[in-house]
Amino acid sequence: MKYSTAVLALFLAGATTCSGFGIAKSNRPAMIGSSFTPKMSSVVGVKAGSSMSMLVQASGGMMELDELLEADKGLTKKVREKPMLWKIARAATVPASIALGFGLVPSPKIAVHAAGAVVTGIGGIIGRNRITDIGGDVAKPSIAECLVENGISEPLATAAKLEALREELSVHPDDFSSMCEEIYRKYLVGMVKYDHMPQSGELKELENLKDALSMDNLAVGEAHMLAAQDWYRSMFQFIAEDELDDEDSTERKSLNKFLYLTERALKQNDESEEAFLYEMTRTAKVFNMTYYEALDRVEEVVEPFYERALKSSRQKLGTNQVSSDVLQRARNSLGIQERIAFDLHESALNDEVRSLLGYNENGELEDPNTAKYPEGAIERLEQLRDILGLKQEDIDYEITSEGMPLFRATAADAMKDVVEKNISAEQAWEIMEKRRSELLIPGSKSDELVSSVVFNSLGAPMDELQKYAEVNNEGAVYSSMLDVLEAKKAVVELLDRTGYKNDFYDDFCNPMRQDSIIKNMNSMDRMSIYDMFVKRSIKNSEDGKLSDEQDKIIQEVKGILAIDDHQAETQATKAFGPKLNEVMERAMDEILEDYTPELAETLATEINQIIDDFKISDRMIARNGRSLYSKALSNISANAPAGVPTKEQNESLKALQELYNLHSLEVEPLHLSAFGPVYKKSLEEAMSITGVIRPEFRQPLEDLRERLGVSESQTRDIFLEAVEQRMIPMVEWITSEMERTIFNQQQLAERRKKDMGEDYFQSGKQADGTLGLGAEINVLGDIMNLIDFYTENDIAQKKQIDTEVVDDKEVPIYETLYPITALETGAVDQQMAEVLYRQFVVGSFTTAGPNAERYENSRATWGGILGLSSEKMEEIGSNIADTVYDNYVGQNMRTKGALDQQDMMFLANLQKKLGLTEEQGQSLLLQSQRKVLSEELDAIFMNAPKPETVSMFREKCEGMGLNLENDIGITRGRITRMFEIEVAPGLESGEITVESGDVIAEISESLGFSDEEAEKALENLLLQQSKRLFDGVAKDIRRGRVDTIVDPVKTLIRYGEFLNGDLGLEVEEQVGRQIFNAYENFDFDGLDESKMDENKEMLTTILSL
Repeated sequence: MKYSTAVLALFLAGATTCSGFGIAKSNRPAMIGSSFTPKMSSVVGVKAGSSMSMLVQASGGMMELDELLEADKGLTKKVREKPMLWKIARAATVPASIALGFGLVPSPKIAVHAAGAVVTGIGGIIGRNRITDIGGDVAKPSIAECLVENGISEPLATAAKLEALREELSVHPDDFSSMCEEIYRKYLVGMVKYDHMPQSGELKELENLKDALSMDNLAVGEAHMLAAQDWYRSMFQFIAEDELDDEDSTERKSLNKFLYLTERALKQNDESEEAFLYEMTRTAKVFNMTYYEALDRVEEVVEPFYERALKSSRQKLGTNQVSSDVLQRARNSLGIQERIAFDLHESALNDEVRSLLGYNENGELEDPNTAKYPEGAIERLEQLRDILGLKQEDIDYEITSEGMPLFRATAADAMKDVVEKNISAEQAWEIMEKRRSELLIPGSKSDELVSSVVFNSLGAPMDELQKYAEVNNEGAVYSSMLDVLEAKKAVVELLDRTGYKNDFYDDFCNPMRQDSIIKNMNSMDRMSIYDMFVKRSIKNSEDGKLSDEQDKIIQEVKGILAIDDHQAETQATKAFGPKLNEVMERAMDEILEDYTPELAETLATEINQIIDDFKISDRMIARNGRSLYSKALSNISANAPAGVPTKEQNESLKALQELYNLHSLEVEPLHLSAFGPVYKKSLEEAMSITGVIRPEFRQPLEDLRERLGVSESQTRDIFLEAVEQRMIPMVEWITSEMERTIFNQQQLAERRKKDMGEDYFQSGKQADGTLGLGAEINVLGDIMNLIDFYTENDIAQKKQIDTEVVDDKEVPIYETLYPITALETGAVDQQMAEVLYRQFVVGSFTTAGPNAERYENSRATWGGILGLSSEKMEEIGSNIADTVYDNYVGQNMRTKGALDQQDMMFLANLQKKLGLTEEQGQSLLLQSQRKVLSEELDAIFMNAPKPETVSMFREKCEGMGLNLENDIGITRGRITRMFEIEVAPGLESGEITVESGDVIAEISESLGFSDEEAEKALENLLLQQSKRLFDGVAKDIRRGRVDTIVDPVKTLIRYGEFLNGDLGLEVEEQVGRQIFNAYENFDFDGLDESKMDENKEMLTTILSL
């Protein structure tokens, strides 16, 4: 019999007074070869090699392992306390009686021990496999105990002891690794469970723990994810979300610390980006967070951690305990990003600046007026700058930011004293310079300091000014503005002392800038203040006029309030406009009534006096003068003979221009408005019925233009307007006649609805003139009349666009511009414009005589008048040969039926003129013929085609040497139909018989049939015709109409002769007999006996009798 391993272990564990195998106990301690020692009861008792002895406070991870060991009771604890006996138990199979003797009779005497074993012993051996199971159960707490007792400060040594432990307990390596992961999880949870604040040594602690437990990256990632699940279930499952949202709550800080330790553990393991993303994401998901939310939480831990390090660095300045390398290592350890580190560095620099300046923990200064930096402050800040990796600009910025409010306070007091005449600007500047030096503000910030002085000095009086303006207190606004001007004077004196050379108003009174002293005033507010100040200035003057001194003050106010010239003129118009307008209008009336140079001088003196009294701008004179001048023009236009001003009136107008300071460019539009209709009427009269202005009328028109005072460009516009009015009807007439020339009635109707096809020369319309241009309606002549109208009126203009060298001389290259075109006026659309140009080019090719060259030279002009681009004209010209051939060939074939020798000679000349090869000419001719013949055949088949018409068409094609199928493109089916139409009447009438086969042969050959095709076509025709005839005969014989079947039966017999009687008829025998019997009674007069017998025999075959 064998006892269980558990019983044996208990027995061995209880044998405290016996050593070995029942031998008497020795007085010296036994040397146990186990890897662990008894657990100590306190941290102090940990052996020197343990990491615990190096910490002031026990690690949370170690505390969690302590809890694990405290909770471990029973057999596994007994085994851990007696490792030597466990080793003996595993050594071999032990008799149960000895085990009982050890456990129940613990006597130092061998005899008693042996006797007890004999009395109580029961035979049996304990097996090894259960001992192995006990080893697995005891391994996890043993791992924890090994870590607690040996520490993790020397991870490799601890790892070796753990490996020995594994072998001693006979645990499989994979199982042991899983147990190590569980211990890592426990340790990690303890680190956040007992202390929610991260400690500086915890990252190293986790790294050592990983090495001590011999864990790889995959195991660490898995452990962190599972630890998150364990901790979340135990700690966060019943915590409200709003508590976790509270940044000061312990739970949130603990969670943030866990994420921080996870992020650092993964990063320290040199995980790939993909692996890190995976591990961090699934850990964050446990806490219902995204990857990026988890990283934000990590930053919440990192920033205060690093802030403490920076604060410590500031405290250690001047020692060798801090350097940029130390901070770099801290950043690497914490995983802090560079952008965050930079912000924290700037914040640390600001804290140091404020500390040196004397700010206490509450952010207060004992005396802001005397606060300054101590000796050595700059050196200390520069040292901190180097440690933090910042630049001198950063120090300057922080010093300026903190010192500027203090400087402003001193500057404000100094400028107040200057305004109150207590001190001079020189003394104020010395006070401010001293304060700047005390506050260490760099001299490079002088512009910023100057701006600060200006805004401080002018800000208060400007606010006071705006307060009165809001309630329309004119007197208070005037008084406050004088205060502003006084403050400005003091500021300007100070600026002069600094060497300031910029524009004061642009720098400090620009409403578009955020640092402007008028930034809180909109345009209406500023204009209202300006208006009130000007009005009050006039009231305060002695005679109601503005003195030079007052005008100078108003100009200053204008600059401060950023009033532009137009706004100032608007205000002046309201204030002084009525008085000025009265004088100027009286001047106009007097000059128009009776102008003399002396009168003009007197009136000019009066106007200048108004300008001087009220300091009015010349622009205001011109603006008022324009309306008065326009009124004068209307007066003259209404009263002058024929609306044309006289010489004296023009002199009066010239005097008004000078008096009102009006430029010719300003008055020309006014003259056009007054006298334009007069010029247009005269121009239209000069154009007469032809539309062309004759040379003798051109100079008088120029003289009229000068008298009316309008510019050449203005009269040019009037001229072009008149040209357009004349040109539109001419273009519309040409378009209308062209449509009637090239379209049939149906196409013309569709065209007038603006629905054009692409082919302008459709069938059904026979053009009346050469190449499709009507002879009776001479469109070419109308086009040339329009070209003459355009050229003789000099409508087109030449513009130089480049130069070229000809015969070693540089000559200009001109481009002709067409200011009025048919397309722009809307008189023609794009498609018809192209048709008109195409037909004109065709006409230039085909016209003979003196006009040929004229047409040829007018092509480009006609295209320009139409409004076609040079590219479009070139495109049309390149395709014109098709149109020429189509028109000429089509027209002659429609009128004459075919081309004669004279036509072929004309085409040969045209071929040379168009630059075509013989092959190209032949191809175009064939193409045009095919088009005409195809249209002709379509027309034939449109209604019931007649044999003679088909025959004539066939003979025409044959005479032209054209194959119906290959050359003209007629389908085989239609050719067969032509054969049937032409042959069928001859077969039925008897003109075509078996004996007259040459007629069929001639027709079939002409149609392009082979012998086989002709025979097949004839056979099909005979079968169709025979069936039609027989159906009629059968109907008539049933109805007893014997007399009506005579001719059809004879015709059937003739058809049968072609096919030996096999006409493919289905004949009832009775009907066949009736037909045959009737035939025997026919009149056979004129037939010999043999022919009669042949016919009867043929009929018998046909009727299948």
